[in-house]
Amino acid sequence: MIYNKRLELGEQIPLSGPFSLHIFPAFYCNFRCNYCLYSLSEEALAEKQFHRQMMDFSVYQKAIDDALQFVHKLKALIFAGHGEPLIHPRIADMVAYAEQKNAAERTEIVTNGSLLTPELSDALIAAGLKRLRVSIQGTDAGQYEKTCGVTVDFEKLVENLGYFYHHKRDTEVCIKIIDCALDGEDGEKKFRRIFSPIADITAIEYAIPFVKEIDYSNLNSLSGRCKQGNLRHSTICAMPFYMLVVYPDGQVCPCCSTDVPCFWGSVQDASLLDIWNSGTRKEFLKQQLDGVQGIPVCGQCSVPAFGLQDGDYLDPYVQQLKSKFQ
Repeated sequence: MIYNKRLELGEQIPLSGPFSLHIFPAFYCNFRCNYCLYSLSEEALAEKQFHRQMMDFSVYQKAIDDALQFVHKLKALIFAGHGEPLIHPRIADMVAYAEQKNAAERTEIVTNGSLLTPELSDALIAAGLKRLRVSIQGTDAGQYEKTCGVTVDFEKLVENLGYFYHHKRDTEVCIKIIDCALDGEDGEKKFRRIFSPIADITAIEYAIPFVKEIDYSNLNSLSGRCKQGNLRHSTICAMPFYMLVVYPDGQVCPCCSTDVPCFWGSVQDASLLDIWNSGTRKEFLKQQLDGVQGIPVCGQCSVPAFGLQDGDYLDPYVQQLKSKFQ
């Protein structure tokens, strides 16, 4: 399945609605990856005001129903976030509800894949999931122990991913591995050899300093590269201009940062359409156009330096966009 190339965002905004809606079903994870939020101590998580939560299905339904109010259909509905989506006991029902409502061009799950069973695979396939994006943390059990701090049955993991791939219908399977879980070129070759037969796409993902409390210099093989393979800074974060993120408790924020710059409201109190068009959101976007350094959380975030994708760089459009947002 081939999806459209990303648009040049600066030529599209302001948007009548988000391109993507990110649902964070669960703030729980069964891994403790050394580059991730979950490697922090409970005390450090408490200082970040991180609370373990599970999304109530009624909150999720409200978010999807709200999304239908936008003029244009969502390009992507993505189940991801600061946790493992497959932990949610109704994740397949969530996908099915969005597909039944025709809420998005693509429903996608970002997962570590370890909880994928044949039964869950059957349910997700039947629900109509359009993309399964699996983050691999090593090419054997030993590397998983090193990267994640947990013991996995690596052969069973590969077997279960293979089951999904060989039984899927319209789902695109993307299997990626973090660069710091690879042992040089031989590790990449091994990764491709194991997973290319059971994936439509295999890719290397570059770890970026996403959690400021972690010393990323200690991670072996950390490349310091971004998604495009080179370092490109921006003074503006594009995420708040094209996406909405819904936390498990229904709170809506502008991005995927582990330190939230602000909340724009809650789906339990307002519609996503009203939140998108709110003065609170508009003022935040105007602040972005003045540069992320003027926003405490955004000024420390790695996304403007490492995490933007092609088409998302807004610096050349600053004056044009400031006029539009007046």
